[in-house]
Amino acid sequence: MVAEDSGQMVGQYALMPTWLRLGSEVVLGAQSLDTMTHPDYRNQGMFTVLAKACMELAENRGVEALYGFPNENSYHGFVSKLNWDHTGDIPTWVRVLKSTALASYSTPIRQAASLAIPLLPFGKNAPHGVDICMQPPSENDIVSLARSISLGDHDQNGGICRVEWSLEWVKWRFDPMSQRRYVWFSAYRNGDVQACAVFGINDWGSTPRIYMLGSDTDALESVVSRATRYAKTLGLPMLMAVTNLANAERALKSCGYLRHGGMPLIVRSLTSRNLDGNIHLHSSWRITSGDLDTF
Repeated sequence: MVAEDSGQMVGQYALMPTWLRLGSEVVLGAQSLDTMTHPDYRNQGMFTVLAKACMELAENRGVEALYGFPNENSYHGFVSKLNWDHTGDIPTWVRVLKSTALASYSTPIRQAASLAIPLLPFGKNAPHGVDICMQPPSENDIVSLARSISLGDHDQNGGICRVEWSLEWVKWRFDPMSQRRYVWFSAYRNGDVQACAVFGINDWGSTPRIYMLGSDTDALESVVSRATRYAKTLGLPMLMAVTNLANAERALKSCGYLRHGGMPLIVRSLTSRNLDGNIHLHSSWRITSGDLDTF
């Protein structure tokens, strides 16, 4: 939804449709993103009006659940005025590769970091029986990996909530039209795909986020290790990850990633029916970097 005044665009609120797996069912959902208001039109209720109109349109089109990661400017409006629920924060992880990544910090911190960075681990090499290749999985392998992830989506309460990982989603998310030069690392055991890691390099200087997925912990650590080492050879100052997947967190820690705060996860239902997964329960959600539009 956009707002115009005398032919000039002065505000925007957007929802990006995506399939969500909520428990045993797959529903049409959407991620909230890219909220903007012209400086001359702020503090006049523009954001609230546009968001309500956009959510009404989404509901009419069959969207049943929303999720998002607001910044400080929009968080209050979502929670206080639009009835979104802050379930909790998704951990943010950083792997500093060069001291220049800390240019905004004080001199003592930069000096300490320059001594500490070489001591950070890069993780283990691929264990016996695991082969790593620097290319994306084939379409058949993506389907196989997605199936293995879905089989592992359960806990003692059931009802896991996550973006539906599929061949169509992967082809869309990592399309070359995104203007990011994606680098893939895939791990195989006995010819079967076990894990993958990918990050995109852009020309506008933002820190690349590494996205990883896999059911085999050793294989996942291996692809994260290889991807992180390769990022260093490219001269990248830092890699980031946003995830609460337990095996991904273990892989990140083993490769020298440090937790650095978190991103608030907010959700809202657009349906009166009971969804199979409880989107308001933070422990139900499984999030990784590719689930953010900023990736």
